[in-house]
Amino acid sequence: MSYAAAIDQLNAMAPELYTQPGHVRRKFSLDEIGALLAALGDPHKRFRSVLVAGTNGKGSTASTLASILTASGLRAGLYTSPHLTRPNERIRINGAEISDDAFAALYFRVHDCGQKLVLDQKLAQVPSFFETLTAMAFLHFAEEAPGSAAVDISVLEVGMGGRLDATNIVDPLLSIITDISLDHTEWLGPTISAIAREKAGILRPNGTLITLPQHPEANQVIGEVATELNVRGVSAVPYMPKQRRPLRQGGQFPRRN
Repeated sequence: MSYAAAIDQLNAMAPELYTQPGHVRRKFSLDEIGALLAALGDPHKRFRSVLVAGTNGKGSTASTLASILTASGLRAGLYTSPHLTRPNERIRINGAEISDDAFAALYFRVHDCGQKLVLDQKLAQVPSFFETLTAMAFLHFAEEAPGSAAVDISVLEVGMGGRLDATNIVDPLLSIITDISLDHTEWLGPTISAIAREKAGILRPNGTLITLPQHPEANQVIGEVATELNVRGVSAVPYMPKQRRPLRQGGQFPRRN
């Protein structure tokens, strides 16, 4: 099947988060992506991963980290969302987008697997738009090179929330949480505390968290979850570049004495 056909089918799935009144809203769980990936040979277990969640800055953080890893000599996969022009942008290795041919082949492989799982009653519903792309990314990162994983490490931007996001199926080396504010409240909850708890779902027992100072409500929740899981917390503040002094009116920097 062609790349154009793959894109057409994906586009038909895209409005899944926007349920019409009176229709049952789709439910997400890690069980669904877990069943799909198991049927595909668990590609996500063949390489190491870093998870990046948050409301603001997670995409730029993920892209920057992948660039640093590539520059250090590692083969780094990068999975981000959303895309600007075409979905190939979401899946990259060392900065290079997945090719159209590879994209189409992986799409129909995941699509056919999902359809079979539904027919065999191992899935209640076909994989979602984001689950499909996530599985495609994992396959691309695992199988591009014959006999071994195509990447040494992948940087995965969480799509929405964290706890139930398809990317959270991996066992991350690091969990990174960028700035948290109100977003997707109809799915994640109406308060910063509720949203922070969803995003803290990417933490692992005895794992490592990298974050910045957050809104007090978010700090409280992240701290509670980190303590429960015995997570090592690392503040990114000492590693941030110094900010330039603010501009005065008219666009001039203040003079130094």
